[in-house]
Amino acid sequence: MYAGDFRAGGTLESLQLPVLVGTGSVDYEDFADRPLVINFFASWCPSCISEMPAFEQVHRQLGDRVGFLGVSQSDPRDASIELARRAGITYPTGFDAVGSFFHATGALGMPTTIFVRAGGKIADVWVGPLDAGSLQMLIEEHFGP
Repeated sequence: MYAGDFRAGGTLESLQLPVLVGTGSVDYEDFADRPLVINFFASWCPSCISEMPAFEQVHRQLGDRVGFLGVSQSDPRDASIELARRAGITYPTGFDAVGSFFHATGALGMPTTIFVRAGGKIADVWVGPLDAGSLQMLIEEHFGP
C-alpha cells in the first residue's frame, strides 16, 4: 500500500509494505520525522548485491539521523531473505512481491534508490549502483551534513 508522486520533487504520502522477515509491516510513518533512503534490491540483480554492504556501512554511520529502508522487489521471499542475511543488513526491509511499489516510482532499472526528505518530499531518484562514498555524498547533498 502506497500513495504519492515518487518522482523527484513529488511527495511520498504513505507507504506500508509487509516486512521481509517475520510478520507485520514497515510503515512510512515510522520514518516521517527524518530523511529516508529507500533502496530497491533483488537477488537476480548483481549491482544490487554488490552495493548492499555499502548501504549497511552508511546506515551504521548515519542511521541515528537518516532512516534506511530496503525493499525487495519482484523476488522470491526466500531468496531475498538469504541475500539480506548474507549482506548483513540490519535496517528495516520490506517485501514488494510483484514490484508494484517499484513500478509506481517510474524507475527504469535496478538498483534504484529514492532519497526522501523529512516530511515526504522526494529529493532524488537514483538509478544505478552506489558505493559508500557516493551514497554519503548524495545524503549530504540532499539532506545536509
